[in-house]
Amino acid sequence: MSIDSIPHTDPSTANEVTGMLILTQALKRVGIDTMYGLVGIPVTEFAYIAQGEGIKFVGFRHEQQAGMAAATHGFLTKTPGVLLTVSSLGFLNGLTATANATVNCYPMIQISGSSEREPIDLMQGTYEGLDQPNIAKPLVKAAYRINRPEDIMTGVVRAYRAAVSGRPGGVYLDVTTPCLGAVMDRKAAEATLYTPVDLCPAVVPSPQSVARAMELLAGAKKPVILLGKGAAYAQVDDKIRKFVEATGVPFYQMSMAKGLLPDNHELSVNSMRSYFMEQADVVMLIGARLNWL
Repeated sequence: MSIDSIPHTDPSTANEVTGMLILTQALKRVGIDTMYGLVGIPVTEFAYIAQGEGIKFVGFRHEQQAGMAAATHGFLTKTPGVLLTVSSLGFLNGLTATANATVNCYPMIQISGSSEREPIDLMQGTYEGLDQPNIAKPLVKAAYRINRPEDIMTGVVRAYRAAVSGRPGGVYLDVTTPCLGAVMDRKAAEATLYTPVDLCPAVVPSPQSVARAMELLAGAKKPVILLGKGAAYAQVDDKIRKFVEATGVPFYQMSMAKGLLPDNHELSVNSMRSYFMEQADVVMLIGARLNWL
């Protein structure tokens, strides 16, 4: 549904729309159909509008739990889970989950309303006047602020692409109260919306890198395959099983990769991973990071 097709009951405002409706339409243009969160000033009306336009809203009693649900949504669907929070303390509560999503590589977008910029920048003690984007930046993959309704579509597309591209992560999208409440001409607003292409372009390894890895693996005497949550996120279970069984290389699974292959598989070394890692001369990582584990 486009902005032009949305019915109006008040003839005096029939040619006008708010930033909240534009934000709703922008989210729909990138395929967002569900939000998690806890509403209040200044995003309550936006949540109502989003629901009216077909976006499901799942309400929680605390923003952190809502954010964890959004992050889980992102991991399971490979599309950003969206968390909606109010400003200040609600933003901070939700930021815990967004930071967690960033560290754990879950695609997620936290959208928070925020106060007017001028009194925040001048530290004049405005209502819930946190400088939210600057607080979020060190903890998330990317942080953007939208000040004008004309820029809403651009902000949503940038947030979506950042959340899903490369190594997925949490993105913070700050939408100011003046932007949410701004009024635009209906046709001018419609002109700012578009359907983006290639929100998550495929990243293909070079043939030389693949050939070098296969040569190294083929020459190994005691190889081991380590499966991480990236392998589960990719949802290529059948390909992994075929590769393991065709090569005969033993494997073990990190906790978030459990279920890719059964623990009782004849090539599983989950119960002896320390021994096998100590003895291995080549370790093939599939969707895993070299971390403390």
